[in-house]
Amino acid sequence: TNKAIEKTFREQLTRLRTDYIDYYLMHMFTDLSEWESLEALGIREWIDEKKADGSIRNIGFSYHGNTETFLKILDAYDWDFCQIQYNYLDETSQAGRTGLQAAGEKGIPVIIMEPLRGGKLVDLPEKAKEELKKSGTGYTAAELGLRWLWDQPEVTCVLSGMNSREMIEENIRIASVADPGCFSDKDHELTERIKGILREREKVGCTGCRYCMPCPKGVDIPGYFHYYNLMSMDRKASARFEFMRNMGLKQEDGFASRCVGCGKCEAHCPQHIAIREKLKEADRNLRPFPYKVALGIARSIMKRSGQKKDVAS
Repeated sequence: TNKAIEKTFREQLTRLRTDYIDYYLMHMFTDLSEWESLEALGIREWIDEKKADGSIRNIGFSYHGNTETFLKILDAYDWDFCQIQYNYLDETSQAGRTGLQAAGEKGIPVIIMEPLRGGKLVDLPEKAKEELKKSGTGYTAAELGLRWLWDQPEVTCVLSGMNSREMIEENIRIASVADPGCFSDKDHELTERIKGILREREKVGCTGCRYCMPCPKGVDIPGYFHYYNLMSMDRKASARFEFMRNMGLKQEDGFASRCVGCGKCEAHCPQHIAIREKLKEADRNLRPFPYKVALGIARSIMKRSGQKKDVAS
Protein backbone atom coordinates (compact mmCIF):
# COMPACT_ATOMS: atom_id res chain seq x y z
CA THR A 1 0.00 0.00 0.00
CA ASN A 2 0.97 3.65 -0.26
CA LYS A 3 1.28 3.78 3.52
CA ALA A 4 3.86 0.98 3.51
CA ILE A 5 5.82 2.65 0.70
CA GLU A 6 5.75 5.97 2.57
CA LYS A 7 6.90 4.34 5.81
CA THR A 8 9.87 2.73 4.05
CA PHE A 9 10.79 6.00 2.36
CA ARG A 10 10.68 7.94 5.64
CA GLU A 11 12.95 5.36 7.25
CA GLN A 12 15.39 5.72 4.37
CA LEU A 13 15.47 9.51 4.73
CA THR A 14 16.12 9.14 8.45
CA ARG A 15 18.96 6.69 7.95
CA LEU A 16 20.50 8.90 5.26
CA ARG A 17 20.05 12.00 7.46
CA THR A 18 18.51 14.03 4.66
CA ASP A 19 15.14 15.42 3.63
CA TYR A 20 15.44 14.65 -0.09
CA ILE A 21 17.11 12.16 -2.45
CA ASP A 22 18.67 13.23 -5.74
CA TYR A 23 18.45 9.86 -7.49
CA TYR A 24 15.94 7.38 -6.12
CA LEU A 25 16.38 3.90 -7.58
CA MET A 26 13.85 1.09 -7.73
CA HIS A 27 16.23 -1.82 -7.60
CA MET A 28 16.44 -4.91 -9.79
CA PHE A 29 13.44 -5.11 -12.06
CA THR A 30 13.50 -8.36 -14.05
CA ASP A 31 9.96 -8.33 -15.41
CA LEU A 32 7.25 -5.83 -16.39
CA SER A 33 4.89 -7.50 -13.90
CA GLU A 34 6.98 -6.11 -11.03
CA TRP A 35 6.32 -2.54 -12.17
CA GLU A 36 2.66 -3.37 -12.78
CA SER A 37 2.36 -4.71 -9.21
CA LEU A 38 3.78 -1.43 -7.91
CA GLU A 39 1.34 0.48 -10.10
CA ALA A 40 -1.53 -1.44 -8.49
CA LEU A 41 -0.25 -0.19 -5.13
CA GLY A 42 -0.34 3.42 -6.33
CA ILE A 43 3.37 3.94 -7.01
CA ARG A 44 2.74 6.41 -9.87
CA GLU A 45 0.75 8.74 -7.64
CA TRP A 46 3.28 8.35 -4.84
CA ILE A 47 6.21 9.24 -7.14
CA ASP A 48 4.33 12.26 -8.51
CA GLU A 49 3.70 13.44 -4.96
CA LYS A 50 7.35 13.05 -3.93
CA LYS A 51 8.65 14.81 -7.02
CA ALA A 52 6.16 17.63 -6.50
CA ASP A 53 7.27 18.24 -2.90
CA GLY A 54 10.97 17.87 -3.81
CA SER A 55 11.77 14.87 -1.62
CA ILE A 56 12.69 12.89 -4.75
CA ARG A 57 14.47 14.78 -7.51
CA ASN A 58 14.96 11.95 -10.04
CA ILE A 59 13.32 8.52 -10.21
CA GLY A 60 14.83 5.50 -11.95
CA PHE A 61 15.21 1.74 -11.94
CA SER A 62 17.93 -0.88 -12.23
CA TYR A 63 17.40 -3.86 -14.47
CA HIS A 64 18.38 -7.52 -14.88
CA GLY A 65 16.43 -9.33 -17.59
CA ASN A 66 16.15 -9.59 -21.37
CA THR A 67 16.12 -6.80 -23.94
CA GLU A 68 12.44 -7.05 -24.87
CA THR A 69 11.26 -6.62 -21.28
CA PHE A 70 13.67 -3.73 -20.71
CA LEU A 71 12.14 -1.86 -23.65
CA LYS A 72 8.65 -2.38 -22.20
CA ILE A 73 9.67 -1.06 -18.77
CA LEU A 74 11.41 1.87 -20.45
CA ASP A 75 8.10 2.80 -22.10
CA ALA A 76 6.00 2.18 -18.98
CA TYR A 77 6.86 5.45 -17.22
CA ASP A 78 8.57 8.80 -17.77
CA TRP A 79 11.86 7.76 -16.14
CA ASP A 80 14.61 10.21 -15.20
CA PHE A 81 17.37 7.58 -15.39
CA CYS A 82 18.01 3.85 -15.50
CA GLN A 83 20.79 1.48 -14.49
CA ILE A 84 21.86 -1.58 -16.50
CA GLN A 85 24.55 -4.27 -16.49
CA TYR A 86 26.63 -3.59 -19.58
CA ASN A 87 30.15 -4.35 -20.79
CA TYR A 88 31.72 -5.68 -23.97
CA LEU A 89 30.96 -9.26 -22.96
CA ASP A 90 27.29 -8.44 -22.23
CA GLU A 91 26.74 -6.40 -25.38
CA THR A 92 23.87 -8.59 -26.59
CA SER A 93 22.53 -9.87 -23.25
CA GLN A 94 20.29 -8.26 -20.61
CA ALA A 95 19.36 -4.72 -21.75
CA GLY A 96 22.33 -4.78 -24.13
CA ARG A 97 23.34 -2.23 -26.72
CA THR A 98 19.78 -2.17 -28.05
CA GLY A 99 18.43 -1.16 -24.65
CA LEU A 100 21.18 1.39 -24.10
CA GLN A 101 20.47 3.08 -27.42
CA ALA A 102 16.70 3.01 -26.83
CA ALA A 103 17.21 4.85 -23.54
CA GLY A 104 19.50 7.31 -25.30
CA GLU A 105 16.87 8.02 -27.95
CA LYS A 106 14.42 8.87 -25.17
CA GLY A 107 16.95 11.15 -23.52
CA ILE A 108 17.11 8.92 -20.43
CA PRO A 109 20.53 8.94 -18.71
CA VAL A 110 22.03 5.45 -18.32
CA ILE A 111 24.16 4.35 -15.37
CA ILE A 112 26.35 1.30 -16.01
CA MET A 113 26.94 -1.44 -13.44
CA GLU A 114 29.36 -4.38 -13.87
CA PRO A 115 31.44 -2.45 -16.43
CA LEU A 116 34.28 -4.97 -16.09
CA ARG A 117 32.09 -8.02 -15.40
CA GLY A 118 33.02 -8.27 -11.73
CA GLY A 119 36.74 -8.19 -12.59
CA LYS A 120 36.48 -10.86 -15.30
CA LEU A 121 37.51 -8.34 -17.97
CA VAL A 122 40.55 -7.35 -15.90
CA ASP A 123 41.76 -10.81 -14.88
CA LEU A 124 42.07 -12.02 -18.48
CA PRO A 125 43.42 -15.44 -19.50
CA GLU A 126 47.06 -15.44 -20.65
CA LYS A 127 46.12 -15.72 -24.32
CA ALA A 128 43.98 -12.59 -24.07
CA LYS A 129 46.71 -10.74 -22.15
CA GLU A 130 49.15 -11.51 -24.96
CA GLU A 131 46.65 -10.25 -27.53
CA LEU A 132 46.27 -6.99 -25.60
CA LYS A 133 50.03 -6.59 -25.20
CA LYS A 134 50.89 -7.12 -28.87
CA SER A 135 48.13 -4.69 -29.98
CA GLY A 136 50.43 -1.77 -29.20
CA THR A 137 47.62 0.33 -27.70
CA GLY A 138 49.27 0.52 -24.30
CA TYR A 139 45.88 -0.11 -22.69
CA THR A 140 45.49 -2.05 -19.49
CA ALA A 141 42.67 -4.59 -19.48
CA ALA A 142 40.58 -2.20 -17.36
CA GLU A 143 41.24 0.69 -19.73
CA LEU A 144 40.10 -1.34 -22.72
CA GLY A 145 36.80 -2.18 -21.03
CA LEU A 146 36.14 1.33 -19.74
CA ARG A 147 37.08 3.03 -23.01
CA TRP A 148 34.70 0.68 -24.84
CA LEU A 149 31.91 2.00 -22.60
CA TRP A 150 32.75 5.69 -22.64
CA ASP A 151 33.05 5.62 -26.43
CA GLN A 152 29.25 5.26 -26.48
CA PRO A 153 27.48 8.63 -26.07
CA GLU A 154 24.44 7.06 -24.36
CA VAL A 155 26.56 6.07 -21.33
CA THR A 156 26.13 8.71 -18.62
CA CYS A 157 27.89 7.24 -15.60
CA VAL A 158 29.97 4.12 -14.93
CA LEU A 159 29.94 2.43 -11.52
CA SER A 160 33.33 0.81 -10.99
CA GLY A 161 34.19 -1.25 -7.93
CA MET A 162 37.59 -0.19 -6.59
CA ASN A 163 39.51 -1.52 -3.60
CA SER A 164 42.86 0.26 -3.82
CA ARG A 165 44.25 3.74 -4.36
CA GLU A 166 45.90 2.52 -7.57
CA MET A 167 42.53 1.47 -8.99
CA ILE A 168 41.01 4.83 -8.11
CA GLU A 169 43.86 6.70 -9.78
CA GLU A 170 43.68 4.52 -12.90
CA ASN A 171 39.93 5.03 -13.22
CA ILE A 172 40.31 8.80 -12.82
CA ARG A 173 43.02 8.83 -15.48
CA ILE A 174 40.92 6.83 -17.94
CA ALA A 175 37.77 8.87 -17.29
CA SER A 176 39.65 12.11 -17.92
CA VAL A 177 40.66 11.10 -21.46
CA ALA A 178 37.88 8.74 -22.62
CA ASP A 179 35.00 10.36 -24.51
CA PRO A 180 32.60 9.35 -27.30
CA GLY A 181 34.73 8.68 -30.35
CA CYS A 182 37.81 7.64 -28.35
CA PHE A 183 37.65 4.03 -29.59
CA SER A 184 39.22 3.39 -33.00
CA ASP A 185 38.33 0.65 -35.48
CA LYS A 186 41.48 -1.18 -34.38
CA ASP A 187 40.33 -0.93 -30.76
CA HIS A 188 37.00 -2.52 -31.71
CA GLU A 189 38.81 -5.29 -33.58
CA LEU A 190 40.98 -5.90 -30.51
CA THR A 191 37.91 -6.14 -28.28
CA GLU A 192 36.32 -8.66 -30.65
CA ARG A 193 39.48 -10.80 -30.61
CA ILE A 194 39.53 -10.81 -26.82
CA LYS A 195 35.83 -11.66 -26.69
CA GLY A 196 36.58 -14.56 -29.01
CA ILE A 197 39.28 -15.84 -26.66
CA LEU A 198 36.98 -15.52 -23.65
CA ARG A 199 34.29 -17.47 -25.48
CA GLU A 200 36.50 -20.34 -26.60
CA ARG A 201 35.25 -22.33 -23.62
CA GLU A 202 31.60 -21.66 -24.39
CA LYS A 203 29.23 -24.60 -24.71
CA VAL A 204 27.00 -23.02 -27.37
CA GLY A 205 28.11 -20.72 -30.19
CA CYS A 206 25.21 -18.30 -29.67
CA THR A 207 25.94 -14.67 -30.58
CA GLY A 208 22.75 -13.29 -29.02
CA CYS A 209 21.42 -12.06 -32.39
CA ARG A 210 17.87 -13.09 -31.33
CA TYR A 211 16.82 -14.21 -34.84
CA CYS A 212 15.32 -17.25 -33.08
CA MET A 213 12.93 -15.06 -31.12
CA PRO A 214 10.15 -14.79 -30.21
CA CYS A 215 9.62 -18.43 -29.30
CA PRO A 216 5.90 -19.28 -29.74
CA LYS A 217 5.95 -20.96 -26.31
CA GLY A 218 7.86 -18.19 -24.53
CA VAL A 219 11.25 -19.90 -24.07
CA ASP A 220 14.03 -17.33 -23.66
CA ILE A 221 16.46 -19.11 -25.98
CA PRO A 222 19.32 -16.53 -26.05
CA GLY A 223 18.99 -16.10 -22.28
CA TYR A 224 19.37 -19.84 -21.70
CA PHE A 225 22.49 -20.07 -23.85
CA HIS A 226 23.98 -16.94 -22.28
CA TYR A 227 23.80 -18.37 -18.76
CA TYR A 228 24.86 -21.84 -19.90
CA ASN A 229 27.96 -20.32 -21.48
CA LEU A 230 28.62 -18.35 -18.31
CA MET A 231 28.85 -21.66 -16.45
CA SER A 232 31.92 -22.54 -18.50
CA MET A 233 33.46 -19.07 -18.21
CA ASP A 234 32.61 -18.18 -14.59
CA ARG A 235 31.87 -20.23 -11.50
CA LYS A 236 28.92 -22.57 -11.95
CA ALA A 237 27.22 -21.34 -8.78
CA SER A 238 27.33 -17.67 -9.80
CA ALA A 239 26.01 -18.47 -13.30
CA ARG A 240 23.13 -20.47 -11.82
CA PHE A 241 22.38 -17.67 -9.37
CA GLU A 242 22.17 -15.13 -12.21
CA PHE A 243 19.97 -17.51 -14.19
CA MET A 244 17.60 -18.00 -11.25
CA ARG A 245 17.48 -14.28 -10.43
CA ASN A 246 17.08 -12.95 -13.96
CA MET A 247 14.99 -15.67 -15.59
CA GLY A 248 13.59 -18.04 -12.99
CA LEU A 249 11.75 -15.47 -10.88
CA LYS A 250 9.90 -13.72 -13.71
CA GLN A 251 6.12 -14.00 -13.86
CA GLU A 252 6.49 -16.01 -17.09
CA ASP A 253 9.57 -18.11 -16.47
CA GLY A 254 10.66 -18.87 -20.05
CA PHE A 255 12.06 -22.27 -19.05
CA ALA A 256 13.13 -24.81 -21.67
CA SER A 257 10.46 -27.18 -20.39
CA ARG A 258 7.98 -25.07 -22.38
CA CYS A 259 9.64 -26.15 -25.65
CA VAL A 260 7.42 -28.37 -27.84
CA GLY A 261 10.13 -29.03 -30.43
CA CYS A 262 8.50 -27.12 -33.29
CA GLY A 263 11.93 -26.19 -34.71
CA LYS A 264 10.99 -22.67 -35.85
CA CYS A 265 14.00 -21.27 -33.98
CA GLU A 266 16.47 -23.54 -35.80
CA ALA A 267 15.16 -22.44 -39.19
CA HIS A 268 16.16 -18.84 -38.37
CA CYS A 269 19.50 -19.44 -36.59
CA PRO A 270 22.40 -18.03 -38.67
CA GLN A 271 24.84 -20.11 -36.55
CA HIS A 272 22.94 -23.32 -37.40
CA ILE A 273 22.79 -24.32 -33.74
CA ALA A 274 20.83 -27.47 -32.87
CA ILE A 275 18.72 -25.33 -30.55
CA ARG A 276 16.27 -27.96 -29.37
CA GLU A 277 19.04 -30.35 -28.36
CA LYS A 278 21.18 -27.62 -26.78
CA LEU A 279 18.22 -26.24 -24.80
CA LYS A 280 17.75 -29.61 -23.12
CA GLU A 281 21.47 -29.77 -22.35
CA ALA A 282 21.48 -26.23 -20.96
CA ASP A 283 18.40 -26.87 -18.84
CA ARG A 284 19.92 -30.01 -17.29
CA ASN A 285 22.96 -28.02 -16.23
CA LEU A 286 21.27 -24.78 -15.19
CA ARG A 287 18.38 -26.43 -13.35
CA PRO A 288 19.58 -29.59 -11.59
CA PHE A 289 17.02 -31.09 -9.22
CA PRO A 290 17.93 -29.05 -6.07
CA TYR A 291 17.66 -25.82 -8.07
CA LYS A 292 14.30 -26.86 -9.52
CA VAL A 293 13.01 -27.43 -5.99
CA ALA A 294 14.37 -24.07 -4.76
CA LEU A 295 12.93 -22.24 -7.77
CA GLY A 296 9.58 -23.93 -7.32
CA ILE A 297 9.40 -22.83 -3.68
CA ALA A 298 10.45 -19.26 -4.54
CA ARG A 299 7.89 -19.00 -7.34
CA SER A 300 5.12 -20.36 -5.06
CA ILE A 301 5.95 -17.74 -2.43
CA MET A 302 5.95 -15.00 -5.08
CA LYS A 303 2.61 -16.20 -6.43
CA ARG A 304 1.00 -16.19 -2.97
CA SER A 305 2.48 -12.76 -2.27
CA GLY A 306 1.02 -11.46 -5.54
CA GLN A 307 -2.40 -12.83 -4.68
CA LYS A 308 -2.29 -11.09 -1.30
CA LYS A 309 -1.39 -7.80 -3.00
CA ASP A 310 -4.33 -8.21 -5.39
CA VAL A 311 -6.69 -8.75 -2.46
CA ALA A 312 -5.22 -5.76 -0.59
CA SER A 313 -5.58 -3.47 -3.60
